[in-house]
Amino acid sequence: MCCEDFFTTNNIKMRVNRSLQKVVQEAIKCEPAMNATETSIDTSFGKYLKKFIILVSLAGIGLFLNSCMSGYVATEPAYTVYARPPQPSSTHIWIDGDWGWNSQSHMYVQRAGYWDQPRQGKTYVSGYWQTTPRGKTWSKGRWQSTGRQTKNHSR
Repeated sequence: MCCEDFFTTNNIKMRVNRSLQKVVQEAIKCEPAMNATETSIDTSFGKYLKKFIILVSLAGIGLFLNSCMSGYVATEPAYTVYARPPQPSSTHIWIDGDWGWNSQSHMYVQRAGYWDQPRQGKTYVSGYWQTTPRGKTWSKGRWQSTGRQTKNHSR
């Protein structure tokens, strides 16, 4: 078989395949089974459903963010004194206990202190009570770069 015969035969087969594809595509044409008027579904229902979903999503996000925030109290809670465990090594430093907001009881809960390794180039700044017009709130302790200046907060 020479090259011309090969291309001619394949060209005829391709034309037959195209016509067969057209027939198949017309046979399985997609049409909706029923439209909105046949099913008696009001199109405005979809608009209300969309608004409802958006409102529920916003409310869920608001509740989630509210649970992550700390609260305000009129007075600082009383400190509980507890025994400090022995120092694991001479390089460890003591990190004072912290206060965490319990969103279920709406109270601050004292967390025990712990020993930690110092972080290179960082200094630990203890947490402190901050007074605002709404009441007192706890600012958590944190590691910060040694070069940064901070206010000195005392208990």
